[in-house]
Amino acid sequence: MLIHESKKGCVLDNFKLVNRDEIIDFINSHNGLLELIEKAYPLLKIYFPKYSYCLLYSIDPEIINLEHIMLFINGDEKVYDEDCLRLKELENEIEKLKVSNCNVKPLLLVDI
Repeated sequence: MLIHESKKGCVLDNFKLVNRDEIIDFINSHNGLLELIEKAYPLLKIYFPKYSYCLLYSIDPEIINLEHIMLFINGDEKVYDEDCLRLKELENEIEKLKVSNCNVKPLLLVDI
């Protein structure tokens, strides 16, 4: 599934896209990644309904060809420890999601 700039109602509209062009190119080049984000988004709303979210395309400077999408949950420092516990639960739920290409799961990293 490819992302088109004119597509209305895309799940990416629910995120602040830090480096938009790189995110779109990366998602378009990894079949199933958009599907994973679409299926993970409702879980975000369950586990972290009051927070906003952003996506960042990231390249590891130390490991060649290690690139991924970082999904950041813009949390509250006052309840960081509680949020970390919920984050672990969310990550387990995302890992259980059925997607057409399970090889894309390591390409989506979630953090608070």
